[in-house]
Amino acid sequence: MTLIALSEKFLFSAAAIIFGIGFLYNYFQLKSKGTYSNTLTYLFLLFGFILQSIALNIRAILVQACPLANTFEILQFILWSLVLLFLVIQPVIKIRVLGLFIIFLASLVSAISLLIPSLDSPYAQTFEASNPFIELHASLAIFSYAIYMLLAIISSMLLIQQWGLKKQRFQGLFRHLPAVQKLDSIANVLLWIASLTLFIGILFGSFYWNQYPETVPLLKLLLTTLILISYALVGTLKYFNKITARKQAIACILLFILALLSLGAVQAEKPQVQLPGQSIESPILE
Repeated sequence: MTLIALSEKFLFSAAAIIFGIGFLYNYFQLKSKGTYSNTLTYLFLLFGFILQSIALNIRAILVQACPLANTFEILQFILWSLVLLFLVIQPVIKIRVLGLFIIFLASLVSAISLLIPSLDSPYAQTFEASNPFIELHASLAIFSYAIYMLLAIISSMLLIQQWGLKKQRFQGLFRHLPAVQKLDSIANVLLWIASLTLFIGILFGSFYWNQYPETVPLLKLLLTTLILISYALVGTLKYFNKITARKQAIACILLFILALLSLGAVQAEKPQVQLPGQSIESPILE
């Protein structure tokens, strides 16, 4: 493994450690004092985000394309997008406890992706991997997954708050959670923004797939379309008051778990197709 590849792995690991330290610090502060520093949480996430950004840029140089070709890269890109979303929207929506949930998930997902080496499996570089339409499609699709992840977090907060109110819990984490109505309103907006982003991503992908249909994994097409339709159906039912905020929250969490599990199936079916006049390079990652 080259020095640049080692530095990339080190940066991913360093980002995971920063997220982990940030979460543990906040957890013990919350447990002992009943509060924690929102500013420090933001800084922990910002520093980890910078390290992730450098690592992803190095990986892009190594593979000569947007690094989204195996499960490790996809998880890191989703996580990077999630933290970016938080850094941008936190000053606007001002949900104090959101940073705690984000940094917990960031440390958990980072650790899982790094501790399972098989997720970062070698792959061959193909023509479609560097096609601009495919790269735009993949980037938008993964970014939509990050918004869906944020939606799952907001939905979890809503369920926790509802449970806390029912059990009359008003201390610790519960006193930092926003009103159920605010969480429900944010969830509704995120659901449609994520679905629109995924739809646009699929639309860009169709420009390429129309020319080279043999490169399209059928399972990927079916799963992605099913995920989009399912979220849109949940959003429509909520809009017409056919389901409650609680049921929408549960559905959004379950759908995101299914979406994450589907990544493995999509990667397993991903074909390596050599197009006329193009050559497949040897795997860059070893």
